[in-house]
Amino acid sequence: MKSRARLVVIMLAILLAAGIVVVRGRPRQAFTSTPAHGQPVVRPAAVAGTFYPADASELGAEVQQYLAQVESSASPGALVALIVPHAGYMYSAPVAAYAYRLLEGRSYDTVVAVGSSHRVPFTGFALTGADAWATPLGRVQIDREACDHLGESLPDARLLDAAHSVEHSIEVQLPFLQTVLGDFRLLPILMGDDSRESCSSLAQAIAEYARGHSVLLIASTDMSHYPSYEDAVRVDRETLAAIETMEADRVAETTRRLLAENTPNLGTALCGEGPVKTVLMAARQLGADQARVLRYANSGDVPGVPHTRVVGYGAVALYRASGEDESAQPSAGNALNPAQQQRLLGVARDAIEQYVGSRQRLAVEENDPALVRPGAAFVTLTSGGRLRGCIGSLEPSAPLIETVRNRAIQAATQDSRFPPVQVAELPELEIEISVLSPLRLVGSAEEIDIQRHGLVVESGGRRGVFLPQVAQETGWSRDVLLSRLCQDKAGLPADAWRRGARLYVFTVQSFSSPAPREQTHEQQ
Repeated sequence: MKSRARLVVIMLAILLAAGIVVVRGRPRQAFTSTPAHGQPVVRPAAVAGTFYPADASELGAEVQQYLAQVESSASPGALVALIVPHAGYMYSAPVAAYAYRLLEGRSYDTVVAVGSSHRVPFTGFALTGADAWATPLGRVQIDREACDHLGESLPDARLLDAAHSVEHSIEVQLPFLQTVLGDFRLLPILMGDDSRESCSSLAQAIAEYARGHSVLLIASTDMSHYPSYEDAVRVDRETLAAIETMEADRVAETTRRLLAENTPNLGTALCGEGPVKTVLMAARQLGADQARVLRYANSGDVPGVPHTRVVGYGAVALYRASGEDESAQPSAGNALNPAQQQRLLGVARDAIEQYVGSRQRLAVEENDPALVRPGAAFVTLTSGGRLRGCIGSLEPSAPLIETVRNRAIQAATQDSRFPPVQVAELPELEIEISVLSPLRLVGSAEEIDIQRHGLVVESGGRRGVFLPQVAQETGWSRDVLLSRLCQDKAGLPADAWRRGARLYVFTVQSFSSPAPREQTHEQQ
């Protein structure tokens, strides 16, 4: 008996040393990372140099170029999840950029990325034991809390870095995420199968964690594999239509039906079917009620690629139509600090003075991530308490510091309501900068808080905008404010906001600098 007890003790010690613990009478792997020698465990990039450039400068420029080719669009609600492709950048990045362009100006604590394993077969769900994942653009920290939550919630979840170490489906998303989000944590999950039971259990565990945190969900998937160009377009359009219903079962039924049609060379209709169904289920539990297809293309759209065997790529966004999009609002995590505010105010004043004095555009050099990230802003000029010019942008189409420079010059010289500012007026100019959050479509005027929200109205190709300061300064009621917005700013009937015109809201962070005073001899 003593020898048997000693054997049991030895076996338990071996299990504990190997990271195995016993839970409810069955073996479970411990999900707490234990770095060797106190050093963080970093998963190196596996497909840099093949799927995307290995050189950091080249990669950063390429990602920025893809994003710059996409026009920003207004959000119809709170962004909950994205569905994005994962092929080599030359094929799928132009499509993926349509999804990632939506993230500019937003902030999330954690990105939950769900992918399929292409190279290592396994059952259940593979989590990572690494502390960070690396790309040429730097390291992304793993959300160990989220990893532990899933490990404890899912009996079939385990640490399986052997699967992650050679897999590209999640890795290729990181350079885009690093570019548009900057600082965030990652929870990477690989699925071993796409059964409804697996998708449902994983979706529930993800949603449980996401409810108490700032989380973005991502499903990584390509679409049809290897049919002709024409067949790919047909198959992929049907699959995307199924995804737009946000019904995971409809997606499964559609892919089964499409494969049963025996389309020549069609190997799969959706290679990440499990991740897509999981994210659809989780997003619905988190309140998402609208899916929008952002872009579709296939490899045959790349110059020089034959149309005989192609792969399809789609980008889809899942939104929650009601409620604030907290990720898009200025907060303690993404608001500009006083030094950054003063930097922008200085650029605005210097740009106006240089352009008014010599018609030269101010050159700006900046390396602060908060100021070089694309941003929308208005610049308002006053003199002696009276408006002297106001011009801005609603879409983040350029780095924020360049947007401020350009709008400052335009406010001083191109506001059609006023003559251009003259050199003699420069000492009297006061400058206010309003940095905008992304636009959010509202379902009714009842959602508008006029003391906090800026407003945009759109109808028939006409658009008008009021900053939040308008309501604060005029004291108008919401109805009066909306009527004046339609009539005075958009050239629409005053009641257009009651008759189907689209209404968007946004928030601003505003800061100002007074006109410079004349210096005395003692101050000089």
